[in-house]
Amino acid sequence: MTDTLLVALTTAALLGVTHAVEPDHVAGISSLTSRSGDPRLSALVGACFSLGHVALVVVWLGVGYLLLGRTEFPAVLDAVGTTGVAILLGLFGAMLAVGGLQTVIRDGTHEHDGGEVHSHPHLSLPLPGFDAADHDHTTESYLKTGLVGALFTLSPPLSMIAFASTLLPNYGGGAIALAVVAYAVGITVTMSLLGAGVGTVFGLTSGRSARVHGGLQALAGVAVAGLGVSLAVGAVPSLF
Repeated sequence: MTDTLLVALTTAALLGVTHAVEPDHVAGISSLTSRSGDPRLSALVGACFSLGHVALVVVWLGVGYLLLGRTEFPAVLDAVGTTGVAILLGLFGAMLAVGGLQTVIRDGTHEHDGGEVHSHPHLSLPLPGFDAADHDHTTESYLKTGLVGALFTLSPPLSMIAFASTLLPNYGGGAIALAVVAYAVGITVTMSLLGAGVGTVFGLTSGRSARVHGGLQALAGVAVAGLGVSLAVGAVPSLF
């Protein structure tokens, strides 16, 4: 592997890291992992989110550049994708906020074997992290998380498409495949760490005070929903 190609793969990995920490992705992962007090499970949720995200990036690369030979797309596509993400964040934020408020009001705690206290919002959504009655962490639930991650990539990943276009003439399709792998690793590691971090923060409160835990959830939900509204306001003018 040449030094130039090594630099290119490092750049691809860094693109994945920076893409993962964009505000909408952080908000989406926080919404899905804030219900879990287990950093390991939260990291797994973040990883599943990232894998769905990467899968759609690969689709965009295949259709956009390799098939159509394009590195630029109409602005309306980005606006449509952003609007979709805004709607998801608004929904997730609202559900998280309402669930947190219900926990505060009803002090919804129960005790597991071993004396562990765990709080549960009383409002459920059929997605991992929102179903208050579901303690199972099944393959289906993580596939749903991957689907949510894919929905956060409805807009074309222009930076990665443009980067791939610079690699193809000199290094061919094999280098692009390696770059996508490096990009995927960067996203997956970063989103897993984000998930673990959020799970740790909420885990510190879930075992102590249901009201504090619920209040933290409510505040996080308001912040997530607020970001969704902000994204929608910015995207709407581009749709018309």
